Amino acid sequence: MQAEIGEEIEIIGGYPALYLRDSDAVCIADLHLGYEEALAESSGITMPSRQLEEVKRRLLAVAATVLECKAGACSGGEKISKLIINGDLKHVFSRASFQEWREVPMFMEFASSLFEEIILVRGNHDTKLSPLRRHAVKVVSSHTEGDTLLSHGHLKLNAENFENVIIAHEHPVLVLGDRVGARVKLPCFLRGALDNANLIVMPAFSPLAGGTPVNLASAEELLSPILKEIGLEEMEVFAVDEEAGVLSFPRLKEWRAVSLRL
Repeated sequence: MQAEIGEEIEIIGGYPALYLRDSDAVCIADLHLGYEEALAESSGITMPSRQLEEVKRRLLAVAATVLECKAGACSGGEKISKLIINGDLKHVFSRASFQEWREVPMFMEFASSLFEEIILVRGNHDTKLSPLRRHAVKVVSSHTEGDTLLSHGHLKLNAENFENVIIAHEHPVLVLGDRVGARVKLPCFLRGALDNANLIVMPAFSPLAGGTPVNLASAEELLSPILKEIGLEEMEVFAVDEEAGVLSFPRLKEWRAVSLRL
């Protein structure tokens, strides 16, 4: 864990995950389990159901990094105190799909081998949570850890009494390119200010969820009402890549114009 993004809050390696040191808590967001089945139903596009295995691989690597142990050793040893899922564990709005009935319990069983407690902050996709009923998961509309508020980010909120506010929902990505047309998209964290609080925006933990290209998008293209209100220009960017680690960029207003010429 290298990059401090808030007081006692770190980005975990090159992964789209945070570690809250004071609480011994890992925070991830926007898993969107069940996405493949929903995509097939809505557009006829079929793909192998590999997202769950990738999410599990990433989570194991995150836990191993936090515990400073080898990948795979955590499942039989020490556990981290908490896993906080900051919204959109599942994908389908109107029901629990067949894939969600299968994959949500599988994910919870796996996560329970790594963490003592699991907390789900409801996102806008977390409407039908029947697949969770056999698992000891605390489901809340928002969650507080000390002076840090965690809320999914699809609703406006008051941050005046908190030092840190962590939201998700936007799925921020950074688009980098060169003059010959090469392009790469990297998940990224954003850091700015909301009221008097340090605002942190999390990328999606899902490898399939897509996202908002923050260095190219206009204000009208943003999803979160919180970001629509405050804008992106004052936000710092922290892109994450498993090989490169954390790549830090200054406030968007200082270099966005360069991106728009890509």
